[in-house]
Amino acid sequence: QLEGRWQRLVLTHLAEKEHLGVLTGSPITDMKITLAAGRAHVKHTEGGDFRQATYRALRQGLMQAQSILLEPYYHFRLSLPQAQVGRAIGDLRAMSASFSQEQEEEMTIFTGSVPISALGGYAMEVAAYTQGRGHLNCSPGGYAPCRNQSQVVAETGYDPEADLDNSPDSVFCAHGAGFT
Repeated sequence: QLEGRWQRLVLTHLAEKEHLGVLTGSPITDMKITLAAGRAHVKHTEGGDFRQATYRALRQGLMQAQSILLEPYYHFRLSLPQAQVGRAIGDLRAMSASFSQEQEEEMTIFTGSVPISALGGYAMEVAAYTQGRGHLNCSPGGYAPCRNQSQVVAETGYDPEADLDNSPDSVFCAHGAGFT
């Protein structure tokens, strides 16, 4: 069992910098980290030893995990005249939006969530095709799995093993020599 002071030091090192994921080099979010094991030597262990060990252990765990790329979503409310409902449904489906609709007097209201990257300049489009009678309101909706993860990962070209600032390798020392 790793002594409490060393465990606290590991927690400190986890919180002191933004850690990057292995798919695109983007900051990691929504992750639970569990310290499963650790050792310290009475004579040879110093506080700084755990900084690099923590960073590298986290990175190595990410390399072995089934990482999921997330993308940001908006919650939206789209109101428009009944005559443009067909167009709106087609647009929302093309954007991979999840939505429901309801009727309020002569306006149809769509509510749901949509990937921010798919939305683009849709608010201006709505204003144009409804002659200013339609309105799109958005608010942050959190994150959800990326719709096209493999394509996004391929386009970034990020190589986690070539990222020397976030190495997954561990360096061990024995008899005065270091090896990975």
